Amino acid sequence: MKELQDHPERFSPNVILRGIYQETILPNIVYIGGGGEIAYWLQLKDLFEHYKVPFPVLLLRNSFLIVERRWQKRISQLGFTVEDFFLPEHELVNKLVARESKNEIKLNGNFSDAEKLYESLKKQAVAVDTSLARHVEALKTQSMYRLQELEKKMLRAEKRKFADQQRQIHTIRENLFPKNGLQERIENVTYYYAKWGSAFFAQIFQHSLSLEQEFVILSER
Repeated sequence: MKELQDHPERFSPNVILRGIYQETILPNIVYIGGGGEIAYWLQLKDLFEHYKVPFPVLLLRNSFLIVERRWQKRISQLGFTVEDFFLPEHELVNKLVARESKNEIKLNGNFSDAEKLYESLKKQAVAVDTSLARHVEALKTQSMYRLQELEKKMLRAEKRKFADQQRQIHTIRENLFPKNGLQERIENVTYYYAKWGSAFFAQIFQHSLSLEQEFVILSER
């Protein structure tokens, strides 16, 4: 404490105190940041209340997804929209297989039939001995689990027939969301500047939002 009193310049706040430190020495009405930064600030609210430091309004900054013409074409050929590619890759593949497969891979009707069968068996068993109800329920749970596993295996088997489409989906998604993150975290802006020149920055500025909490998709014409 003596060191802190005599030489405060030798100390600096860590990540927990960074927010409250900067808002103490230079208060802000609004803090504009990316998704990760906003999530970090939301964790600090109780700390601000404890030390009675005004907590700024949090505003999510603009984020853009740049979709070049070549990716638009591939997405269209697969029967998807750009918005579909915000889904996880496995969900996209499942969606494609369910749409394109000529075989029935869902057991929805069979699940209902199995439910009815076990309800009928339970009534029959309970009429003989009420203690048998739990046994029938256990058999039903085990049977439903086996049916769910069968459905998953059927889906996996059907997916193998769409290996080429799966590779295409992976390639497209890796370009739109590199390393399963946002383009802005990976891609360098110089690539787009080299391709489109200063007109690219004009488009970014033109389509920048103000207070709307929305994600912007820019598609090449």
